[in-house]
Amino acid sequence: MRRPAALALLPAVSALALVSVACSSSDSASDTTTSTSSATSTSTSEATTSTTTDESSTTTPTDQACRTDELTASLGPSNAGAGQVYAPLILRNGGTRTCTVRGFPGVSLLDSAGNQLGDPATREGTEGAAVSLTPGASASATLHTTNEGIGGTTCTPQSAQMKVYPPNQTSALIFAAEYTACGGFSVTTLVAGDTGTA
Repeated sequence: MRRPAALALLPAVSALALVSVACSSSDSASDTTTSTSSATSTSTSEATTSTTTDESSTTTPTDQACRTDELTASLGPSNAGAGQVYAPLILRNGGTRTCTVRGFPGVSLLDSAGNQLGDPATREGTEGAAVSLTPGASASATLHTTNEGIGGTTCTPQSAQMKVYPPNQTSALIFAAEYTACGGFSVTTLVAGDTGTA
């Protein structure tokens, strides 16, 4: 007895169907792999660019004007000669960064109660160059007055404190200092070091 022709073709049709499914699965896997690789590469590039931008935006200048709260002030020993008295006014960088000072400090004499004695110091000479102060470094100006009794000048009572405004600052340093101004007194521009002279 012969089998029908349709039954004879059935194995061949099944084989073709299996080959088609296998090829379709292979193409799908290839597409998935390509898509994943492309996405990973793009994400890595974007992350690198973002990090570089963030790091560059944090760069800040390190050399700026010294603030009052970064400085300490003191008065050096007086030096008298030919009826004139000179004393260095010293500003020291007590902060943690490098900063600059330039020009004339504002200086007044105070009694123990904080009352001003006489007039503030006048400016003597011309403004100098900026002085860069690393932490612990100092700049200084010279205070100049005359000896008591020279030319019949009037002298202030001896001060108990001194009030100093660093250049371009609106807050002052107040510290213990004994100083007598006769016929007024003056202050020179700041220079590097603690002697008051360049």
